[in-house]
Amino acid sequence: MLPRRFTYFCRLMGLGAFLAATGVSPAFAAEATNDASEEPDLRYEVTINGAPTDEVLDLLEQSSRLEQLSDKLPPSEAALRRRADVDVEGFKKVLRSEGYYAGDVKYTLDKKQEPIAISYDITPGPLFRITKFEIKFTEGADIPVPPALSDLGIEIGMPARSEPIVNAGTQTIVDLGYRGFPGATIEKQDAIVDFATDGMEVTFVINAGPKLYMGELRVEGLQEVEEDYIRRIAAWTPGKLYDTRVLDELRRRYLRSGLFDAVRIKQRENDQPDSTVPITFVFTERDRRSIGVGASFSTSEGFGTQYYWENRNYFGQGEKLRADLTLAEIRREIKVTFVKPNFVRLDQNFNASFDIRQENTEAYDEDAVTAYVGLDRRWRKKWVLGAGVSLEYAKIDDSGVTENYALGGLPLTARYDSTDDLLDPTKGRRFNTSLVPYVGLNQNTPDFLRLEMDGSTYYSVLDDDRLILAARGKIGLMAGDSANEIPASKRFYSGGGGSVRGYKYQTVGPLDSNNDPVGGRSLLEVGFEARARITDSIGIVPFIEGGNVYESMAPDFSGEFLWGAGLGFRYYTAIGPIRFDVALPLNRRDGVDDAYQFYISIGQAF
Repeated sequence: MLPRRFTYFCRLMGLGAFLAATGVSPAFAAEATNDASEEPDLRYEVTINGAPTDEVLDLLEQSSRLEQLSDKLPPSEAALRRRADVDVEGFKKVLRSEGYYAGDVKYTLDKKQEPIAISYDITPGPLFRITKFEIKFTEGADIPVPPALSDLGIEIGMPARSEPIVNAGTQTIVDLGYRGFPGATIEKQDAIVDFATDGMEVTFVINAGPKLYMGELRVEGLQEVEEDYIRRIAAWTPGKLYDTRVLDELRRRYLRSGLFDAVRIKQRENDQPDSTVPITFVFTERDRRSIGVGASFSTSEGFGTQYYWENRNYFGQGEKLRADLTLAEIRREIKVTFVKPNFVRLDQNFNASFDIRQENTEAYDEDAVTAYVGLDRRWRKKWVLGAGVSLEYAKIDDSGVTENYALGGLPLTARYDSTDDLLDPTKGRRFNTSLVPYVGLNQNTPDFLRLEMDGSTYYSVLDDDRLILAARGKIGLMAGDSANEIPASKRFYSGGGGSVRGYKYQTVGPLDSNNDPVGGRSLLEVGFEARARITDSIGIVPFIEGGNVYESMAPDFSGEFLWGAGLGFRYYTAIGPIRFDVALPLNRRDGVDDAYQFYISIGQAF
């Protein structure tokens, strides 16, 4: 749902367009500043009485010249009265935009009060309703069938408000663009008000223009990207009826590739009835190479840096080659990934990766090499499904015992994302699941099945996204041998900056005699945040999170659910929010947990 103030603004804009189209030109008097006599600044208060609804009252207040200039007092009483007179005409226009065409507005100005009292009395009159709505077409070679009124949001008998009438005209032009008439325009718009019946008759006269068909696909502006790839993405079949939806979706597909800064459709010239016209896309390519750097710090995980190099068009058909280097106190890793987009079919990617990592935590020390190849495919716009094959060799020191593990895996993944921003979402949901059957490839490595699911949701409470409520959950399940037999790096752990804040990294869950984490075969986590913006660039985020890890195959709640809470600070930048969080362990364990933890990074916690 759109914020109410934005909705009122749109209604005011619709009012101006409607009145201009129906021959009623808005006249706003300019405030003179060269009065003959100078008087001291005059403070005033405005009261509006008699508005038919709260929504109309809000529109009146937002359109008021007196309210808009309340922080700039008039230089004279004459200037004050001019503002008040302007509001009389402005209020009448608002009433008409909401269907009150017989309304009247009067005001009184009481100079004896301090501040000066300006009181408006609104007499709205009857609410006028639409009694007739007709769409006509000018003469031409092809006369299309007009869209149904229900498709335009119009019902006979509905209030004669300007917003739905203007929207109906716009939607008519859009609908014609879907049906072969991309050059359609509104030539005339008549709205006749009948004061005897409190009704309005609306007539749109449309020039549909010539009926067109989409011909050959042409491209301009390509430099590094191969034209064959652009044509393959389009899957273009010439001769189809002109449909602006097809072109808009293709344009979005090109932009989603990440190869272009801009994609536009070249304007047509000299359209003829029933002609087949070429469609020309003009591209502005992005720089295909980029580098980046990031950093993070937390009291339990220490300092970390991340670097990357990326080429988004390695072979000329959108192939992405990327190298990531992580240098942190507990982790060193270099990872190379390759993505071949639209592999074999549209919206299907070929993925390959190879990484070498070294991780030293209180739970285990690991040196590992992993390789992966697989496919992922977009499904129903917001889903991405994937499958692949992985091979991994790891040398792991677990509680002083070193073992070599060799694993083969069949990762199956599904991702859903309807949020509006990667680093700072304000609405929508996310869901991720990963199911990996592992097969041991040497004597030390058992067979097991690992399932992990996590999701989050975001809800905007106040206008302008000033308060966002966010919640997340995560569950992990593992079938196979006991937790001690499963490689330590594949067990579930909880605690730390990306998990339950307030506790040391990986320490939420079972501990050994030295209070080092041992991990488990199942996990459960929940988290809640209230993201409040104090200014456009500063925000605070109170949060609470809880979780635990269990030795059983599924969470059995055998241990205490550990909760952490804290307060975060956000500095919003063009690349995302910079995050500083301080968290306290609410279930502090003697000799295990510190009094607090803090975390610094880029992006929201989830």
